[in-house]
Amino acid sequence: MLSCSLLPGLSFAAEVEDDNKNLPSNKQSSKKLSNKNLPFDVRIIIDISGSMRQTDPNNLRIPALNLLLELMPEGAQAGIWTFGRYVNNLVPVAEVDDQWRGQAKQAAIKITSLGLKTNLTGALNDAAWGLKADSGFQQSIILLTDGKVDMAGNNDPEGEKVNSLERQKLMAEVLQKYRDAGASVHTLALSDLADKNLLQQIALETDGLYSQAENAEELMKAFLRAFDRAVPVEQVPMEDNTFVIDGSIDEFTALIFKRAGSGQETALLTPEGGRFTELDHPENVRWHKDIGFDLITIKQPDAGTWVAEADLDPSNRVTILSALALTVEGIPTTIFPGDKLDVEIKLTNEGQVVEKVEILRLTDMTMKVITASGREGSKVLSDPENPPTDGIYREGLYRLKELGSYQIDVIAEGRTFQRKRSFAMTMIQPVEINHNADEEKGVYRIEVKSLSDNLDIERSRVIAKIKSPDENTIIQSVVYDPQVQAWVSEIEPSKGAGEYSVALNVRGITQSGKNFKVKPEPIVFNLPIISAESSEAELAERVDEAVVSEAAIDPAASGSVAESIVEPMEEIPSAETAEPESELNESLVEESVEEVVLDEATASDAIADVEEIDEGLAWWIYLILVLVNVAVIGAGVWWFMFRKVNTLVDAQTSMDKDETLADLESLEEDFAGDFDSLDEGDEEEIPQMSGSDTSSAGSTGSLDTSP
Repeated sequence: MLSCSLLPGLSFAAEVEDDNKNLPSNKQSSKKLSNKNLPFDVRIIIDISGSMRQTDPNNLRIPALNLLLELMPEGAQAGIWTFGRYVNNLVPVAEVDDQWRGQAKQAAIKITSLGLKTNLTGALNDAAWGLKADSGFQQSIILLTDGKVDMAGNNDPEGEKVNSLERQKLMAEVLQKYRDAGASVHTLALSDLADKNLLQQIALETDGLYSQAENAEELMKAFLRAFDRAVPVEQVPMEDNTFVIDGSIDEFTALIFKRAGSGQETALLTPEGGRFTELDHPENVRWHKDIGFDLITIKQPDAGTWVAEADLDPSNRVTILSALALTVEGIPTTIFPGDKLDVEIKLTNEGQVVEKVEILRLTDMTMKVITASGREGSKVLSDPENPPTDGIYREGLYRLKELGSYQIDVIAEGRTFQRKRSFAMTMIQPVEINHNADEEKGVYRIEVKSLSDNLDIERSRVIAKIKSPDENTIIQSVVYDPQVQAWVSEIEPSKGAGEYSVALNVRGITQSGKNFKVKPEPIVFNLPIISAESSEAELAERVDEAVVSEAAIDPAASGSVAESIVEPMEEIPSAETAEPESELNESLVEESVEEVVLDEATASDAIADVEEIDEGLAWWIYLILVLVNVAVIGAGVWWFMFRKVNTLVDAQTSMDKDETLADLESLEEDFAGDFDSLDEGDEEEIPQMSGSDTSSAGSTGSLDTSP
């Protein structure tokens, strides 16, 4: 069984290698992947301020840190900092090996919650020591905090000014060191008390990942998401704690989480029927057990199906070391509402893209997306009848709307191997959009306000695409109002009464020159604005107009009708006969106030009552009413068609007086294609792939909208 499982994997690797050796030398060099094989430099910064006693009462920061220490690859270098008021380099930067791990774990025991302040600026400044663009490392920082920049003295009247200056120093000076070195800062907010806007800006400025743990129990998995961005890893799929190892895998590491209070002891069942435990395993197995997890690393593992006897947890996973890898590009750490992602996926062997059609036809490529609320959906990207000619699967990902953390999994399943890559990304909105009806002015007011003082107001802009009830569209630049510190647009009912829609396009530039674009969902509202006070008066006016209009048809006839209805009814002594009059009067009052049109049955009953009173007058009165209604409807249809023809080509664009024609063209380009491809449905989907013959076609998949 072992030899049968091992040989196909070796044969596959050999086939790929031989196939690429036959390529011309220039083609081989063009297929080399970008140099991402540099060792890693990972620096971990942990908040030890006093507030951590509430947010992390059980000090779960220590086992979470131990997990990262165990996952740190050989050949990397790493260091640890803690901060409260003062910054402490708990573990100096050094090469990672077993000795370093042991020292780091001993030092981690000193992590407490005794700090008096939150010197976030100082911590990031100190941790930047030695970072540079040509360091020869892939450099990342993982920052954990539950608070805000706080360096002001107690009861200091200038406290807010002190903290504001600290934040400015952080954004303008300290982060520049990371940008110059090409180092990413992955920020982790523990609880809602953290300054989420600031942490999002830090991540955005350095191409890092922002994530949030609602409580200390989520801390370990949040740390893991950040670590996976700092140190990307290859995985094999794991379902129901079962996974398959092929012959090309040199080593695997199984991370098995344990539920709090669970008595389940973790064990691994081998393809040959063996059983490994923490206390009973061979020499090629390294087993680390800690609070909440087991981490098992096996070198030169047997090929075949492995099973973990443990609690089922969706975060359980198996990472591997193998020459055969799955490479995914185009999934950023931070996205914004309206972003469109172009993802490229390829299998590589010894760094070379696998193009062999025979292999790709037997490989199923799937993308799975899990949204911030837990909804998920998947799509098959591969087509055995039409594999990509260059070995690259291309897919567009858009219509993601939910703010928060996303997970994207890409899985390749061949006949003799399985590979998986998992990516965390976060959708943020660095601006706040408020909108409401201004009854006093009779307009609908929209405000776009930055959530950070790091935005360059002069270079940023907001444009609006306004759709009016007559289906015409106006594109206009939204003016910044320094008094309210927001871009403000006030929509008037200039195109008549009805439904208006405003689609915003926010182009932001930070003080450092970092660009972002936000395109939120359109804002839909009705104009003109009718206040609560004026509504009753307007309804009463409409009732009066209706009465006058009815009387104006034929004053004389109207008077005789009234007399013919009222006088005979006064002469009828029967209570049964008088009751319908009362009901009819009540229904007429309700109709006037609520503007409810009587249904057919009710109208028939009312007419029947009138005809019983005076059949001789009713028929021609109602004939007049019908003719008047037909005339009104006909006039309305004529007016609508006339207006439609005259406004069909009325493409209007409202601009500031000092803006030029070039500005107009630029604004139109901003919206070109941005809104035509978006559906109005609530479903978030991975769309049908389109492209040239170099792309593989796949079946359409959509995210399940069920909870």
